[in-house]
Amino acid sequence: MAYREIPKFLVSRRYISVVITFIVVFSVIFMLVYRPFSLAIWFSTNDTLRFSFTLLFYVAAIVTLITSRWLMNRLQDRLTLTSTTYIWWIMGENLLISLLYTLITVKLFPVEGVATPAIAVRALICVTMILAIPNGIIALYAAYHSKCEELEATQYQLQRISTDYQILKNLKDSDIRAAAEALQMSKQPMMPRMVSLYDNNNTLRLTINVDSLYYLESEDNYVKVHYKHNDKITSYMLRCRTSTIEKSLEGTPMVRCHRSYIVNINKVRFLGEEHRMHYLTLDDESIKHIPVSKTYYTSLLDALNVIMPRA
Repeated sequence: MAYREIPKFLVSRRYISVVITFIVVFSVIFMLVYRPFSLAIWFSTNDTLRFSFTLLFYVAAIVTLITSRWLMNRLQDRLTLTSTTYIWWIMGENLLISLLYTLITVKLFPVEGVATPAIAVRALICVTMILAIPNGIIALYAAYHSKCEELEATQYQLQRISTDYQILKNLKDSDIRAAAEALQMSKQPMMPRMVSLYDNNNTLRLTINVDSLYYLESEDNYVKVHYKHNDKITSYMLRCRTSTIEKSLEGTPMVRCHRSYIVNINKVRFLGEEHRMHYLTLDDESIKHIPVSKTYYTSLLDALNVIMPRA
């Protein structure tokens, strides 16, 4: 368990933004309710000097957290971030922040009779306490969200296998021969019905009917696959590069319309323009407008004209 890769949400930009905001709000409330640095407390809103250093410490601590999580996000492709690695990383953040607090205390607000090691240990304990609660809550939510996505994907694949089995079971030999002959005689290239999607480790993560696919959205080093399951749009986060997944989609109606988006042109309802920016709407109202960049506008239009030729 300790050596399993952490849930992918933990290193996404959206998660990092949420966790930093949560930590800031929670730590302020915590400091107002409880006086953790009781051996050498100098936080104050009344004294100008102390308030200035209180603010400075908070800003420095937040910058430390943002820099640390940014590095984690940037290094996720080079490092396998296991649960153990993640915990040690978080402890490193706690250590840096507590050392900063200890340094300010010893240099600017020394307390007679209190040794530096005692201040440092108490600071480390309290910083760990303050950060452990928001980190833990959001990490549990991220793990839960990731498991829900995997369960949805598994249910989709099981349902697809069951449906295909029933279709094959009900087919007669004559129907099978007729379908094979029709396929052989057809001059139109057949698009693959099923698409297999792999992660960066070349591990198969999702096999999906291309007719169920709506669009793919690139987020950092992940690709979010949006597909329809049980009449609702579901998403699955896949750790891979967009260029890699494009190879798996060759010969399908999935077409790039933006640096961060690939859409199923069979699902396109409307191609419009607003404020000099093009966008797509798909045939499911729950899906937001998808941007179309100038780079891919012409190729997208050509692809749409193939399935919806002009009069």
